[in-house]
Order: sequence, then C-alpha cells, then structure tokens
Amino acid sequence: MEGKYKQLSEKITQKLKQHHQLYRFPCKAEQWEDIFDQCINSKSSNWVGGGHSVGADVISENSKIFKKNSRFQNKSGELNLKKGIVKWNGHRTTKHKTLDEKIKFISTNHYDYYVMLARDKKEWKCGKKIYYLIIFDSNKIDYSSLEWSEKYGRNQNFTGYKGIGNNNYSAEISKSMSDQLWTTANLSYLGDYYRIKIDNGER
Repeated sequence: MEGKYKQLSEKITQKLKQHHQLYRFPCKAEQWEDIFDQCINSKSSNWVGGGHSVGADVISENSKIFKKNSRFQNKSGELNLKKGIVKWNGHRTTKHKTLDEKIKFISTNHYDYYVMLARDKKEWKCGKKIYYLIIFDSNKIDYSSLEWSEKYGRNQNFTGYKGIGNNNYSAEISKSMSDQLWTTANLSYLGDYYRIKIDNGER
C-alpha cells in the first residue's frame, strides 16, 4: 500500500508498536478504533469509546487524508493468506424479523469506508505478530445484490441465511450468534494491503 495511505499506515505502525510494548494480546475492538482515530484526528476528535451504535466507529474531523465527515467501520478481520480471503463480522440483526428486513438493514449506507486490521491466526500461533491493514470503500460490498437463502444444519435445524452469487464476496447471517452478519471477501477484490510486522521492533 504505497499510495495515498502510506503515511497513515506508518502512523498506525508506530501506534501498534507502542501497544505491544505494553500488551501481549492483539490490538482490536475499541483499541483499534482509538488508534485509528488518533492517526486521522490528531488535533480534535469526537470519538467515544465503547459505543455500539449502528453508525460509524470513527468519523474524520478534517480533510487531511479523507474527506471531512467520512465515516469508518473499524474491523479486525480473520485473514487466510493461503486462500486469499478475509472474514469479518458485522451488525446483529435480531430485531429485524424477516429476511427482507435484515437485507434492507445491512444494505443501508451506514459508513463510507471499512478499515481493517486483519490477522492470520496461523501466523500469531507461531509467535509472528503481523497485521494487515486494509482500507476500502464500503460500496464494494452490496448485500442486496446477493442471492439469499436459508441455511440448515446436519439435523435439518434452521441455522440462518447465506448470501451468494458474487465471485468476490459472500455473506452469512448466523442465528446462533444473535443473527450476526459475517462477510467473506477475496483480498484481491478489496485492493492493496499494508503488512505491519511487530516482531523484534521490525515492520
């Protein structure tokens, strides 16, 4: 990722190194939101940690890197380099009763960008602290364009819904996890990523 996000990536790298000087566990959730907000809103910010609102996790308060008021959804993401895919969780949809209502809700434009700090679990199990920063426009994922159908388990019990029909990404809604949305996408479709290596203070 040597383009317009290179400087931002370097700022995030330094923050992550500071994180791992204190902590042995990965940076995710509110910590990741906080780091990203500090990097794009260094002088002023309205970010509040611990929120679980439907909208954006972070909003750009200036136009230095992104347009002012750009909305960001910060995710960790489960990376599989061998398969070339990344998987992440999304909204819980239990309050939306029918499949049509769920699809309408998850297809609403809640934010402008996804900002992922993804990890390959196999690397971390081997002691390699490596992150993959992925930034892409939210309009790359259109849940309403997928073909949705019900899913059933081995005992023919209803387990949720699956959305397919696009070679670049697919989605599932899992009943056992509060009807939570899960999306799987090809890395090549989402665009470039920036590899951040923390081991031994190296990038």
